[in-house]
Amino acid sequence: MSDALLNAFADSSIQSLSNPELTLGSLPSDFSTPPRPGLRVPSITSQTTAQSSAAVTTPPSTNGVSFRRKGDRKLTGESEVDDNIETPSVEKSRWGDAGLDTPAPRSTASRHRSRQSIGGGQKGVPLTLRDQEKHIDSLKKENFDIKLRVHFLEERLAELAPEQMDAALKQNITLKIETHNRGREIKRLKKLLLELERELERLQRSSGSRSARERELEAKLEERDREIRELRRRRSSGEGGDAALREVEARNAELEEELENVRGLLEDNVVEIERLQDLVERKGDSSGAGDSHQIDNLETEIDQLKQTITEQAQLLDEREDDKVDLLDEIEALRLNIEELHQRHEVASIERSESRAQMLEEREEREAVEDDLNALKDRLAAALIELQQKEDDIERKDQTIEDMVAEHQRIVADVEDEWRGEVDDHKQQVEGLRDVLAERDTECKDLRLTTSELESTINDLHGKFEATLAHLEQEADEKDVQIETLNEAIEKLSEQVYVLEDENDKMKEDCEKVKEEDDAERERLETLAAALKEKLATLKAELDRMTDMYEECSQEIHAHRSRQEELARHVETLVDELEREREARERLENDFDTADREHDEKFRAERRTLEAKESALQSALTDLAKTQSLLTQREADLQAVQTALQTLENDLKRAGETHSTARFSLQLEVDRLKRDLERLEDELSRARSDLNDKDNKGRDRDGDIDKLHAENRDLASQLAAQTQARLNISEKLDTTQTSLKAAEAEVASFRSRIVELEMRLSKDQRSLLSAENQFRDQLTERNTLLLTIYQYTDKILGVDKTPKKGGQAETKPFTNFGVFHDNLITRLKALSQIQMDFDKRCKEIEGRFTEKMNDMRKQLDNRWKQIDKFETGVKQFAETKVSWRRKYSTKEGEVEALKTTNAELSAQLSGIKRPGQTDSMEIRSLSTRAVTAERRLNNAQNQLLATEEKMASLNQKTAAADSKWEVRVKEYETRLKSAEERVKRERQGGKERVNELETQLKSLQRQLELAQKRSQQLTGVIDSNKVMSPSSANTSASSK
Repeated sequence: MSDALLNAFADSSIQSLSNPELTLGSLPSDFSTPPRPGLRVPSITSQTTAQSSAAVTTPPSTNGVSFRRKGDRKLTGESEVDDNIETPSVEKSRWGDAGLDTPAPRSTASRHRSRQSIGGGQKGVPLTLRDQEKHIDSLKKENFDIKLRVHFLEERLAELAPEQMDAALKQNITLKIETHNRGREIKRLKKLLLELERELERLQRSSGSRSARERELEAKLEERDREIRELRRRRSSGEGGDAALREVEARNAELEEELENVRGLLEDNVVEIERLQDLVERKGDSSGAGDSHQIDNLETEIDQLKQTITEQAQLLDEREDDKVDLLDEIEALRLNIEELHQRHEVASIERSESRAQMLEEREEREAVEDDLNALKDRLAAALIELQQKEDDIERKDQTIEDMVAEHQRIVADVEDEWRGEVDDHKQQVEGLRDVLAERDTECKDLRLTTSELESTINDLHGKFEATLAHLEQEADEKDVQIETLNEAIEKLSEQVYVLEDENDKMKEDCEKVKEEDDAERERLETLAAALKEKLATLKAELDRMTDMYEECSQEIHAHRSRQEELARHVETLVDELEREREARERLENDFDTADREHDEKFRAERRTLEAKESALQSALTDLAKTQSLLTQREADLQAVQTALQTLENDLKRAGETHSTARFSLQLEVDRLKRDLERLEDELSRARSDLNDKDNKGRDRDGDIDKLHAENRDLASQLAAQTQARLNISEKLDTTQTSLKAAEAEVASFRSRIVELEMRLSKDQRSLLSAENQFRDQLTERNTLLLTIYQYTDKILGVDKTPKKGGQAETKPFTNFGVFHDNLITRLKALSQIQMDFDKRCKEIEGRFTEKMNDMRKQLDNRWKQIDKFETGVKQFAETKVSWRRKYSTKEGEVEALKTTNAELSAQLSGIKRPGQTDSMEIRSLSTRAVTAERRLNNAQNQLLATEEKMASLNQKTAAADSKWEVRVKEYETRLKSAEERVKRERQGGKERVNELETQLKSLQRQLELAQKRSQQLTGVIDSNKVMSPSSANTSASSK
């Protein structure tokens, strides 16, 4: 009975190495016997355990453990591999994927490393090539060690007795079953793990895509703001895009409002998910009977929230499509503006070409003046004819004066409109300046708020570092405690192995020496007393352990409350939804894994109870085997007797055959008889001994019955202890889950800290690049202002440029205020030059009007000659119209003939189809088609003839028109040349004014840009000054 108890405790200690528990191995081995130098016979009670179906909770067999102890004496170099193989599956499942992928050595440093890499293992990241190579190398090492172990085991099995071979074969079968079950369980767990990894990747992709969409929307909004600013700036080039711009801006504002609404909905969803997470944590602490129902409700709520998140993502996609459409519209408007710019450039090029034409027209004017002189001579001869048409000329003079008045009125209206547009644009520029000033103030306010937020983040970062260091210290202390408990468990397991050796030795002693029953009885009594004492000590230690677990749970609750406070503080400041979702998903996965581990450990404890019951049954079978050994000894005695009888028969046969040696054989027979009598006496004595031993066996059966009763009592006590152990293990599971959650949160906080540091370094780099860029822009602005200043000096002259208060020449990078005043004075001088130029233009216009009147008087005479030709042109036009009418009628006839021809061809094609055999209709239609074709040919010939006539008439009319047009063009060009001179001079003055105004505007813009850049630089420098002490603090805290 004691053997069965010891073996049961040994199995339980090997099964649950992950949970620190106490076994009977901690009692002092005062009565232990030294181990044999040879191979230890494995205990039969510890080998015939119940065959479990789950591979996770099945402990590694004690046979493997016992051979490991012998193998360690000879193979010391493979200790790490043995430790990897001996690691229980429960412990591997506790530490995440490490048990499935790579072997986990039991050294303290590797345990510490595995705890630090818990957060990384739970995320479901796929293995890299290096990790796969390491895993393959470790598997090769394990394979080699297993081959060595199999070789040595085969050698040992060859030396074993047949009974031990049977036991080894049974154990081999059970081990094969267990390995098969474990392999199936590992496959199932790997499939589960792959599914979880896919789900995690999908959720990460969805969260990443949502955050990427938000960033893209924000970037597109910024690009749109920039484009709208450029469009407003270019509005002076064309008024056609103003309405489209306003529509785009209104649409942009609507999209921004919708984006803000969607963000508000997302934040509400995040708050709801956090509330559900808090509920799940509270329910997990209680772990009552209604956990499953509440978990189902929470899962349904989480699914509903996920559905709402997907719907909101679809809304975001729709908004993004609308935004893309608006961007297309903006690009179309940009293209229109570019076309307007191109037209403006073409107009400017035409103006430059018109200046070149002015020179050519001057030459032509001189030639025209020569022609006029010749015409004056001719006019003297034609005065008689002109006197008849003086009335007509007077009427035409009136019409020309009306046209000139209308022309002057149109020019005045155009000038008024242009001035009004200039005033409107100036008002728009002033409005834009006010808007820019408001934007600058908003930027300053935002910089101040960002600096305040950065200071608060730095303070919180310091607090978080301090609390994190404190938590790490506490976690290290807990690790040390766990390691000490694991070492104690290993010592206890070694003591259990020693006790198993002693138990086997006792059984062998019982088989060899059955006369020492009294001594064994005393030993059993001492063992029972020791067991009772150990039970008392175990109860005391269990009470102490429960107190320790309660203290640990209180400390973990305190840590959890601290971590929750830190999480609240951090979550209020951190706006990154993606990481919060990942943390939430990790917590859900941890909750699910904790539930699964709880169920698996509960099943494991049930299986351990079944294994212990099977161990008791195996102890009863051992007793039956001892009885079978006794029967075998009696069969051996009978075999000896039969051998003696055979010897006697052989001797008799030998006496009959060998008569010569009968005397010697008679002597030998006498000796053999004496031996036989002696053997018979020994046999009688052995039978008496057997009878005595039977009596002793009966007494021993009574003792065994008593021990069975004690065993039942101990089993009841053991059940109570296992129940207490189950409660303790449940508490330990809750503490471990909370510790895992705390470690996961710590890992997430560390990752956040690293990302914040990376962001800070990126901001500093961007700040430095912005400073360098701003310095380059400042130098460019200074050089540009200097070139403008020098150009104004060249235009105005160095002596004529007034200086304020006799100041010396300054530069923008030395004294910008003085430089600004000097530049403004030069610009005022330029505006004065423009006023003088306008006055001169007006004087020139007066002179040219007088010259125009003289030219008109000369042109009146020419108009009289033109009227004669106009009557001829009108007659020609009438003939041309009549021919065109005839041509159109012929074309109508041709088209009618074509339609009839098409109809006839369609009818012919329909007639040619099979099934229609009306030959008369076919013939009539064919004749009609032939006549139609003839008519068509005749009409085409007539059309060609008319076309030829029309072409000849057109040529004649074209020649006449060209002649008349040349003469009319000559007079028109002369008239236009005189008008264009005035227009050119006016246009030149206006162009000069426009150039000066554009130069003024460009200078004002450059000044405004320079002021803005200087303001931005001052803001950046101030923020850099604010950031430098905070970055120093963060670097010190990170160190």
